[in-house]
This record gives sequence, structure tokens and C-alpha cells, in this order.
Amino acid sequence: MRVYHSILMISACIIFGFGLVAKAASPMSAAQGEPPQPTGLAILHRSGQTFITWTERDDLSGEMYRIYRHDQPVTGANLGEAAQLYEVSEGSARFFANRYRSPEGIWQPRYVDRFVIEPDGPQIGDNRGLLVWTLAPQDFDSGASGSSYYAVTTVENGSENRTDFTPPNAFGNTSGEVAEQVADPQPIRLSSDIGAGGHAYIQYMDLRRWNPTFHAPNWTNEHYGLDPTTPAVANALQYAYDYVVYEPSAESCEGTIPEELPLFVSLHGWTGNNYPPFTENPDALWCSYAIYPYDISETWYFGFAQNNDYRPGTAPEEGDTIINYTEQRILRMIYDLVRNPPGPAIDRTRVYLFGHSMGGSGTLAFTTRYANVFAASYASQPMTNYRTSSDDGGSNFEEDIAPKWGSSEDNLPILIDAPNGWSSHLQPYNSTGVWDWQNHQQNLRLRQADEMVPFGVAHGRLDTIIHWSNQAQPAYAAFNASRKGWGGVVVNANHRWLGFQGLPPNLQLDELATPFAGFQVILNESIPGLSNASNDSDLPPERAGGYNQTIRWSASWDEWDGAPVDLPNRWQISLCSVDAAKGNCGSGTPQTVDVTPRRLQNFVVQPGANYTWVNRNVADDSQVASGMVTADEDGVVTVLGVAVSPMGNRLILKPVDAPQSTSTSNPIANPTLNPEPTSTNQPTVRPTTQPFDFCSAYHNS
Repeated sequence: MRVYHSILMISACIIFGFGLVAKAASPMSAAQGEPPQPTGLAILHRSGQTFITWTERDDLSGEMYRIYRHDQPVTGANLGEAAQLYEVSEGSARFFANRYRSPEGIWQPRYVDRFVIEPDGPQIGDNRGLLVWTLAPQDFDSGASGSSYYAVTTVENGSENRTDFTPPNAFGNTSGEVAEQVADPQPIRLSSDIGAGGHAYIQYMDLRRWNPTFHAPNWTNEHYGLDPTTPAVANALQYAYDYVVYEPSAESCEGTIPEELPLFVSLHGWTGNNYPPFTENPDALWCSYAIYPYDISETWYFGFAQNNDYRPGTAPEEGDTIINYTEQRILRMIYDLVRNPPGPAIDRTRVYLFGHSMGGSGTLAFTTRYANVFAASYASQPMTNYRTSSDDGGSNFEEDIAPKWGSSEDNLPILIDAPNGWSSHLQPYNSTGVWDWQNHQQNLRLRQADEMVPFGVAHGRLDTIIHWSNQAQPAYAAFNASRKGWGGVVVNANHRWLGFQGLPPNLQLDELATPFAGFQVILNESIPGLSNASNDSDLPPERAGGYNQTIRWSASWDEWDGAPVDLPNRWQISLCSVDAAKGNCGSGTPQTVDVTPRRLQNFVVQPGANYTWVNRNVADDSQVASGMVTADEDGVVTVLGVAVSPMGNRLILKPVDAPQSTSTSNPIANPTLNPEPTSTNQPTVRPTTQPFDFCSAYHNS
């Protein structure tokens, strides 16, 4: 049977990977002095994961435990035929990655000190060990379900007890028959009180596909304030993570909670593992579900190495691969919540993302990659090219990141994965160097064919943390060159949360200061990619100014001239020029802008194909201009210099020789959990609703 195996002594070289073959267990006779076996083996199977617990030996110190799985009751005679799943240290039920450093510098548990394996259940006892095994088809000879038996043995000083196996009972080290199946795991809800509507969860990741040394106690997390010479700390593993979900109150929903709710994800900034527990919803004024992840040890919301053992203090080197582990975790939070919300259903077309600083950097990365997940996003002061962070005297974030991703010179290759097939469109980019993949300035220019999330972005000219000259100033030409749906502003500010400034008019705050048009922007509707607007500030920016702040389009959530028409043989969008301070059609001045159809649902653009276009006035349908344009080799078509008046213009695009359509409606499909990616007001500072200091740091670090 193909299983994953690792030798977990701190001096050993740990090999992590997908479906590696376990070390064969060879039969051997009992030897005098074998360590006594653990007792109290208990098995719980839940939503595709098997939770294996046992009572550790309190008469031993520094011992290890090996966990076996077989299709027959495990005995000393057939142990060699069983699959060795893992070897773990004593203290394997301790939740190290749940620890945070308080403002006083004291490390302590955020919600629980030890793992919880049943929803709202108790913490595992102090003398209990734990392994969580995520079932896969290879566990069932390519099937989806079956029955299994488990056993746990003791290893002391390299010597394993392979002879003492008691029959399955409450005091033994073997289990009876366990019915198991492959399924999408669900997180475990904690009983922690984090305020009205709050739910804290633990998600257990698949050990076959995870490097559990990065979040184990090591130098990147200061060993969570624990003694690294203690065997239970030095040999520990971590593959479970906590996060928080809030559901809205009736008050935030104007008295009645809808049957379907939007969802937003808020990414915190870098504060060096100073991430305390939530005690109430920091965004309680919004009628939406909220997810608040923790990026422990600051992976910048991307990930870390597949093979490197981080516990001795080593950094990834040539030959390793950087996997998007943190992206996977956050996407799984969304996937799990959509499948099993604690309250009303979630509108899959209205999922949003925002963050500041490191959180804005993560937001920008998700924005460029997961247009099939998010309806809209906002990045406040994000990093745009990690490799150049220290240029021109900027903060040297490479010193923080290289121990996690490897050096920029090595530029180790990436491997992308996500739940529910959400990363299938990104597979061609596997093996790209991680520092190149995290160069958004470059990717925005090069990945023209890829859809991206419509977004807003803002930077401060006085920012010396996410440095103005190397992260902000060169990025705006790249944003413009991407021909995507975006808006941005440059302001005279230092490194602080910029309050959703930069969102284009169709995504701006509503009258209740709720972003993304009151969470009404939807995933499955075509939008215009805008570039080179004549009213925009100069590129690169030399002073405060805005980009795509004065072009408004008609959308289903802002229907001043109907929703976009998106049919196989016709694409139509209505645009008007607005005053940035007022945001309404009729308030602006005439301008021109390059328009690219984006997020297409039905209209097909073929590389090298010709398309006719016509620009008509909204007021009387009179023709302003017309012409023909050819799609580029990426299958992207752009109409240059479209005239946009304050009263509005309709741009209509058709393939040459296309039959006339009798319908101008835009059918909007209902996305499933796995939609495949398809190739008004003055910017307002976000209201301060947070009643405690952490939330300021959470958004603003």
C-alpha cells in the first residue's frame, strides 16, 4: 500500500511528499527491555478523517509512537503487513500553532492548549496522543470506503515494541473494525466564546500532502516560547490550524437576516505572531459572514517548502518545492463554510477578500489567481514584488521570507493546489520560481489571458514599510497594462489602513459604508477591463492621484442602463464619466478609455479573430464611432480610445459576420461550488467599529 512515511527524530532528514511509500516494517522477535505499549486506543471517524487517540506512557520520557493501519486486526505476527502511517512524539495532542505572544511578551494559547476532535467537545486529555489521518483512495486500493484496523506501538531510543498487542478493548493498543470513507473533511468547531455570532474552528490538514514541521515549534516562531530542548517540543509536528467565522446579527441586516448571505475574508497584517483571540466581531456592522484566518509565522499568505525540516533552523534549498499551503488553507475555509454554514446559506456569487500590508499582499495574490472564487477584492498597501522590497532603502522583507521560501537566487519552483479543483487553471504555472510567481508587477503584464478578480488598490507615497519607490510606484503601470477590472489611488499617507480608497465607482462603499457596493458585486457577470483613461493620473505616479476612479459602468447591482449583455455573438457594456467625489453619471467630464471585455460568461473571443465595435450615446442611441479590432494571440480583445461622456455611452462588440441576436438580456448562470474560471461615492475611510486594539493591528500592521 502506498502511504506517506517520515522518521521524526530531529537529527533525521524528513521527506515529505505526495503518496510516498512507507518504510517497510520487518518482522522481529521480542527483545528484552522493549518499551511498554500505550493503552486506551480509541478511534473516531468523521467526514473523511480518522482521529486516532491513545494514552501515552507516563513512565517514559522522550518516547515516540508509531501508528499502523491494516485491513485485518493488527497483531505482532502481521505488523509487517500493516501500513505505518506516521511516527509522532509524546505530546502529539498539544496545539502549538494556537499559541500567540501577548503584548507583554508572554506566549499563551489563543483558544485551546490541546486539540479538540469533536464539535464543541472537550480538549484531549494531557496524557493522550493524537494522529489525524485523512483518507484517500489509495487507502482503499483506489476505492472510496472500507473497513480498517489500527494499532499504536511505543518507540524508545529507537527500539520499537513489535510484540505486545492486546485484543481490542478499552485498555489496549489495537482497535476493532473501523468503517471509513473518503470525503471532504469538515473543521472542528470549538466551544470558545468569541462573542455574538462567533465560531472558532480547527482545520486538520492532510498529512500526506503537508509539511508539518513549518508550524511545529522552531526558530521562525521562537518555539512558541517553549523550551526547544524538551523532546515533546523538539520532535513536535503541526498540521492543524485555528480560524474564526462570524455570522451577522439581525441588527446588521436591518432587522431581518436574509436567507442567503455574502461572505468576506479579512487578511491580517504582519505583527510577528501577536495574534490574540477574538472576543467580538470587528466588522459587526456588516450583513455578511466573515472569515478571519491566522497566518502563523507569516508566510505572506502563500506557503512554504515541501521537503525542508524547519525544526533545526534550516532554510529550503535547491531541489525543494514551495507549495501554496496557506492559500490552500484559506480556500478550504471558504469551501467548508459554503458547504456547511452555521446559519443561513452563503451566496456563492458574493465572496469577497480584503486586507492591508501583508494582508493586502495576500489579497493581491488571491486576486491575480482565483477569479473563480472571489467576486471582488481590495488591497491596501500591498507588496507587489517581494524580490525588490529592500531596494532604495525599503524594509528588507527578503530576510523574513527567504527562510520560508528559500533565497531569491535559488528561486525554488512552486506547486499549486486548492480544494474543489479551484486551482486547475493554474496548473500550467507549476514549476515557476516562487519569487517570480510572487512578482505581481510582472505577472499582471504577462498573464493577459487569465481572468483576475475585479479589485481596488491604494498606496501611500510616504510609506517606508511597503516601500513607495519599489512596491507602489512601479506597480500602477502594471495594473494599467493588465487590462483588468481595477481601480486605484495614490495618497499622501504613511503605512496605514487606507479605508477602501481606490475601489472603482462600481465597487465603492454604499451609503452604509459597506464595501463592494454593499456586498452586491457578483462573481458571474461580465465587467469591463479599463486602461489608459484620459482623466487618470500620470504613470508612473509622481503625486497623489487616481486610476479608473471616474469611469462607472452599468451592472446588475448598479443598473442605470441595464446589466451587461454577454451573449455568444454580442457583448455590450454601458459606461459614463463621473466626478470622483460625486460618483453619479452626469457629474464628470468627457474622456476616453481603452475597454477590454472581462469575466466573460458567454461571449467568445478567439485569438486573431476580428470583431466589429460601435459606440452609441445612451440618451438617444445615436452612433458616436465604430470600427473593427483584432483579438491578440492571448485571446484578449481591446477597443482603444472609447469616448465616454457624462451622460453615458454603450459599447457593442460583435464577431465579424456574426448572426444578429434578438435578445439583449444577459443570462447569469448559477455557479456551483466549483465554477470554472472564464478565460457612486467619494472614497471613504472604513468606519472604525473595532472596540479593541488588536483589530487595528489586524488590518493595519
